[in-house]
Amino acid sequence: MPLLVGEHLVEDDVTSIDAFLNKFCNLKASSNLLCNQATCSVGPNGLLYVGQREIGGTSPSDDVISVLGSEDATTCHIVVLQHSGSRASCIGHFDGCNSKQGLENMLELVIKLSKDKPEGQLNLHLFGGFTDVKGLSHSLSLELLNTLRLFKQNIHLQTACIAEINTRQVNGVPFPIVYGVGVDIKSGEIYKATFLDKGPDIPLRGARTLTGTKEMMTIYDPMTQLMSIEPFSYQQLSNMDYWCNATDHTIRQNLSTSPAQEPKNFAFHVRECLQQIRDHPHPHLTMFKNGKARCYKKDVSGIWTFIC
Repeated sequence: MPLLVGEHLVEDDVTSIDAFLNKFCNLKASSNLLCNQATCSVGPNGLLYVGQREIGGTSPSDDVISVLGSEDATTCHIVVLQHSGSRASCIGHFDGCNSKQGLENMLELVIKLSKDKPEGQLNLHLFGGFTDVKGLSHSLSLELLNTLRLFKQNIHLQTACIAEINTRQVNGVPFPIVYGVGVDIKSGEIYKATFLDKGPDIPLRGARTLTGTKEMMTIYDPMTQLMSIEPFSYQQLSNMDYWCNATDHTIRQNLSTSPAQEPKNFAFHVRECLQQIRDHPHPHLTMFKNGKARCYKKDVSGIWTFIC
């Protein structure tokens, strides 16, 4: 019985998100609770921020990380997996690249963190996606749910803040309600959030998603309490100077799956990533010296400091 909602097994392939949500009405209730919350602004103290195509998790025994977070999800989805016994939590930001591998890595991490407290169940929460015109959100929701159905472990879907549940209309244009969530490691609470600090190497990490590897990357080791960006390379885009100097409108229209719904800083962030690619065409030489990961440790102010 791999994927359950309440006591009910999801037996068949999910082919319609609307039909799925109508069948399991309790998912709407739990999701609406989050949608109706005020957005909490989270600072850097105790925070592990996970970006697009990244994974990170820990347990209450961690004295460095107390909050997991991710945001800027429009057609992307944020997945939270928790163990009710150990209260270990993991968060991942999915964009449709290697979703199966990403979910497997999240599951492996939470199970590993819960090995001393096997009693309990695996609870999963889905956030992000909306009723976008292209149907990209719908496709990703289907992919994640149907992948979870194939897992051997029992996974209990608690929240599905996706599709119509996560959609509001502004002058007839659909927008997501929840762009980001935070996870309190100690209590297990999940709340609507935005983040004041997203950690180190944001242009480099963003460059990876623009042109680099499709792999979901785990960025934090709860054992060493270090954040690490593993070495990768990326392909050069043509007309780099043009793209680095393009207007915000041009960047939104050409480099977003949902231009109207992106946060205000979207074009600025993408431009930083483009400049990273232009200025460091061979990151394995200039960013990852001697082929080693870039490692960071949190200081007393909550900022990640480079150590190697």
